[in-house]
Amino acid sequence: MDLPGVFLDLAIAVAGGLLVGLQRERSKSELAGIRTFPLIAILGALCALLARATASFPTDAAAVGVPGVMLIASGFVAISIVILTGNLVRAAPSSKHPESHGVTTEVAILVIFSSGVLIGLHMHAVGVAVAAMTAVLLHLKASLHRFTKSLTDDDVRAVMQFAVIALIIFPVIPDRAMGPYDAINPYKLWLMVVLVTGISLCGYVALRIFGSRAGTLLAAFLGGLVSSTATTVSLSRLAKSDGRLAGSAAPAIAISNSVMLARVMVLVFVAARESAMAILPALGALLGASIVGAAAGVLASRRNVASGEAIPTENQKNPTELKSALIFAALFAAVQILVIGGKEQFGRAGIFAIAALSGLTDMDAITLSTAGLARSGELLATNAAIAIVIAALVNTVVKLAIAGAMGGRSLAIRLSAILLLPLVTGVAVIVYFFIAGANPGIS
Repeated sequence: MDLPGVFLDLAIAVAGGLLVGLQRERSKSELAGIRTFPLIAILGALCALLARATASFPTDAAAVGVPGVMLIASGFVAISIVILTGNLVRAAPSSKHPESHGVTTEVAILVIFSSGVLIGLHMHAVGVAVAAMTAVLLHLKASLHRFTKSLTDDDVRAVMQFAVIALIIFPVIPDRAMGPYDAINPYKLWLMVVLVTGISLCGYVALRIFGSRAGTLLAAFLGGLVSSTATTVSLSRLAKSDGRLAGSAAPAIAISNSVMLARVMVLVFVAARESAMAILPALGALLGASIVGAAAGVLASRRNVASGEAIPTENQKNPTELKSALIFAALFAAVQILVIGGKEQFGRAGIFAIAALSGLTDMDAITLSTAGLARSGELLATNAAIAIVIAALVNTVVKLAIAGAMGGRSLAIRLSAILLLPLVTGVAVIVYFFIAGANPGIS
């Protein structure tokens, strides 16, 4: 056996054990601390080393036979007995601390032993990652407890519903093309549903936790992760109820719109990583102009928008409801069919028209659809970029119309001034792609 390799395994095991032991020592654990955890990790590594020494396949550093498995299992049982004995001693009538403190340290001991085994089997990265994650989880005890207490029943329900969407429904979805033009692959379609729903869920939970305490701008940012359109509706109603809030509502809507554009860029990168660099610069220019406009609106506002009124959240629906997921899946499927059909029947003009129509209601579906076609080579990346920018411009104009209709003339004027730069930039991007693009036609 390679002695330098053995000592490296033991050193890495000690480092992982020290990391967790340090945290437990600071937490004043009575069962194990900064010395015990490294010893436990060493024991796990030694069990793995002995298992490798008894292996029938010495050419494979991680191979262990039946005797090796029994050695590792024996170490696990021995550690379990030590834990049981320690708890019995703590629970004895003569103990100074007979009360129960949970089983966190006990479970951590078993995990670190297993981490040591992984390191001893030359799975260094996995073993160290397990030890590090264990230490982080133990250290975040107070923060995690505060976070859990801040969740409402609706928040927990949203998380559980996402688990149903991602972990129960997704694995059983068939992975094959079907429907008109073979445009629909249920597996890939639901994967996009999981992606979009997951992003929205993060914003939804954060908004529910911080929204009531956050200022207008932070709440608008979080609301943009869920639905920038719903956030615009809430802010417009807020400005209508109190005209003095128009100054803070306008830049907040622009911030929500900027978050929407950033979200679109993330979706493009995930859906078409190979073609993303040809699409993202156009969206980046639009996002940059939107951020500049929003920042100018914040600076121009006479009101301290950072501490403005909180945004009502009644318009932000739970994005993980099965109904919402099915609606998005149907919308995505329809847009996918229309985009492919529009390309076949009308060329790029058909795609651009469908993009404009999609932008009236939703950005995610048209983004994922065109980016997916760019990835598969059915659509030039330049045309995908133009289509997404068109949809973004239409969606921005829709927000401006909502602000004018629901928030009043003052909000509409302020928002128009803020959104003028991104609208002009978007038009310039489209013109540039048409003129400078080597071939804006459909591939």
